[in-house]
Amino acid sequence: MKTHRAVAIVLLAFLAGGSSAEMAVQTRHALHRNHADPAEGSGGNLLALELRDPDGQLIARPRVLATPGRAAHLVLRDPRNPEQVRLTLRLEATRDPSGDVSVDWELTMPGEERPWSGRLLATPGVELALDLGDRVGERPMVFATLLALPVPSAAFNAYLDAERRARHT
Repeated sequence: MKTHRAVAIVLLAFLAGGSSAEMAVQTRHALHRNHADPAEGSGGNLLALELRDPDGQLIARPRVLATPGRAAHLVLRDPRNPEQVRLTLRLEATRDPSGDVSVDWELTMPGEERPWSGRLLATPGVELALDLGDRVGERPMVFATLLALPVPSAAFNAYLDAERRARHT
């Protein structure tokens, strides 16, 4: 029960903008305190995305902890004008028996007639490129990469360490 509560708190912190690597480190420590040897992926999946515009400029790098059976929602607002929504993202991840992560996703951006959505299968620890211009005759508006990692796991710990090092350099 404590693990579920810790995961829920972390998920809320991620959705509220507290998606720093330090928050994830604290989550890792909390999970280790509550379980001596938790099963890999028992806390859900970390879904780390990188969204870029057609010119290669970074739009956002959201990281979402998707708990089993629950969809995660993220709203990205313009920092200069908090009333303006830049994009909304909904992710739901489930682990397949093969160990891969099935991700249902939906991305909405202002000015678009309808959202992009789909289902994909991601291998944990392997970046997957997404071209969000699949509408007939359209130039892609957003390029994305997705990295899925089970929480807790050795790969998740390595990701946290790399994020912490990158933040301090």
